[in-house]
Amino acid sequence: MEPILFVFTGPSGAGKGSVMRALLERDSTLRKVVTYTTRQPREGEVDGFDYRFVTVDAFQELVNQGQMFEYEQVYQDHYYGSPKELFVPDHDGVIELDYKGRLKYTARHRRVVAIFLLPPSLEELKRRILQRSQVDNLSARLRNAIEQVRHAQSYDYIVKNDRLDECVERVETIIRAERHRRLGQTELSAMLKDLRDDP
Repeated sequence: MEPILFVFTGPSGAGKGSVMRALLERDSTLRKVVTYTTRQPREGEVDGFDYRFVTVDAFQELVNQGQMFEYEQVYQDHYYGSPKELFVPDHDGVIELDYKGRLKYTARHRRVVAIFLLPPSLEELKRRILQRSQVDNLSARLRNAIEQVRHAQSYDYIVKNDRLDECVERVETIIRAERHRRLGQTELSAMLKDLRDDP
C-alpha cells in the first residue's frame, strides 16, 4: 500500500519532538524522516534522530547535489531542510515541517496528513521556549510562532498539546483513522478493477 506521510507542524516549543518520539516508541510501523539543520544540537538531542546537524557548507553542498527537497532559513539565522528521499519500505513516515514545507510535500505526495500541534497558550509557549534553552532570538521565534498558528486552520487536524500523554493518544487515533481510510480505498480500488476485468 502507498505509504502515508504524517506531517507535524507547530510553533517552536509546541512539543513536536516529544510527540513524535512517543509515537515512534509505540508504533514500529512508523519511521521518522530526519531533517537537516545548521544549528547546534540542544541538550538531549541526538544527531540522526532529532535532526542531522550539519555545517552551513555541508548544507549548501546537499542543496547543490539535489539531495534536499525543500529548505529555508528560519529565525533569520539557521537553515532547515528536508531530504528528497522519505520512506522506508512498508512503513509510514512522520516528519516535522513548517507550513511552507507542508504545502510542498502535499503537492508532491497523494497521501499527506497534516497535523498542527498547538501549545496550551501563547504564555506557555513563551515559557517553554525560554525553559528549553537560552534563546537570543526570542522575538523572532515568537513572531514565527504567531505566523505558524495563523496557518493552522488549513491543516487536516489540530491537536492541543497541553498534556503530552493525552496529545499522543489523540494523534494515535488520527493515525489509525487514516490507515483505515487507506485500507478502505485500497480495497475499493481492487474491487473496481475486478469489475472492469469481469467479462
